[in-house]
Amino acid sequence: MSTLIKEAATATTTAVSGSRQLIALITPGWGSSGYYSAEVLEQAANDRVFPKGTRQHIDHDGEMARFEQPVGSITTLAAALAEDARWDPDYVHPKTGEKGALLAESDVFPRWRADLAAMKDSIGNSIVASAIMSEGEVDGRKGMIVEKLLPSTLNRVDYVTAEGRGGHISAVLESALTRHAIEATANETRQLILAALKAAHGDEGTWVWIRDYDDAKVWFEVESDESFKIYEQSWTLAEGAVSLGDGRIEVRSTTSYVPVTSTTEALRTVTKNSPPVPAGATTNQEEATMATIDDKELATLRESASRATTAATELAEATKRAEAAEAKVAESEAKATKATAEAIVAEAFGDTEAKVTRAALITAALAAEAFDADKLRADATEAAAEIAVTHGAGTPRGLGDTIVESKTITDDDIVNAL
Repeated sequence: MSTLIKEAATATTTAVSGSRQLIALITPGWGSSGYYSAEVLEQAANDRVFPKGTRQHIDHDGEMARFEQPVGSITTLAAALAEDARWDPDYVHPKTGEKGALLAESDVFPRWRADLAAMKDSIGNSIVASAIMSEGEVDGRKGMIVEKLLPSTLNRVDYVTAEGRGGHISAVLESALTRHAIEATANETRQLILAALKAAHGDEGTWVWIRDYDDAKVWFEVESDESFKIYEQSWTLAEGAVSLGDGRIEVRSTTSYVPVTSTTEALRTVTKNSPPVPAGATTNQEEATMATIDDKELATLRESASRATTAATELAEATKRAEAAEAKVAESEAKATKATAEAIVAEAFGDTEAKVTRAALITAALAAEAFDADKLRADATEAAAEIAVTHGAGTPRGLGDTIVESKTITDDDIVNAL
């Protein structure tokens, strides 16, 4: 398993030109994260662990910043390596005399050139990389041994206020990092736990919420369209990272009920069980009978209420959009059906006018429970034929007098017949 490490290197920044610097990324020996051998650093150069283009930021990111922006913020991006980091076994550090180092030239971006040039003797470089590590002992000292540095697009070489690996300022910096992890605020801890829970149990269409937590366990909700459950799981916080225990246990919340007493009885009970009041002092008996609520529970209730309000608003907006979309679809379908009906009637009647009959046929077809194109075509064809007969269609002519015994049929007669 790989581990993310931050390692302060000796502060060696040598100006090469106005926009370039030569930097020593790291030297062999014990550092704040573990022991680096010359062989490991040489292999890192061969594996291009810090290739050309590796980003360099001002200061390392905090735990939450690294979670929200793994690649870092553009506001702190100061430089990038102009070449792959190379191993130089003959390099001698000008301050410590140590031999060997990972070296690289760096292109400094314009807005940072003057500041970094002015601070080069007071700052250092610190690598951020993934590594394979194990416990061991070197030169009589026990600790973590870096077995291999791993290539990653998230590897960085940041500018930090560290004088050098193993120096006294490096040790102070390590203390500060440890203290920061211990003094993380409750909100930061909650966010770290929530991030771990979402990574383990969240998914598209599945939501995870924290109900409560203590120093060892967290109780959380997992909700989807099909189910809603409450779980308990153990957790630990180490070096700014939350690790969840093996497995989760489904649980249910319970409510406790207590007898209701009158205000007078409650006051008597409180007064009887309270210590004597010093002379001249007053007690607020009303406050004594007030129920108290844990800050964490209050925050959870507020969070739940906020989620419910937001969900209700989003549901109302979604329903409104859906109804508007359905109305538009229905309107489009109605227009298309009417156009189809008009085309069928027009085809059946041809040059015959009969506007009233046409309109009646179309209206009747559209008013039906379901539009039947075949029925409309048959009715329109029949009506058109009757009108044509009324106007003399099919009557023999030029063979003498023709006696036609018929009844005059009007548009109204046809409409009534339909």
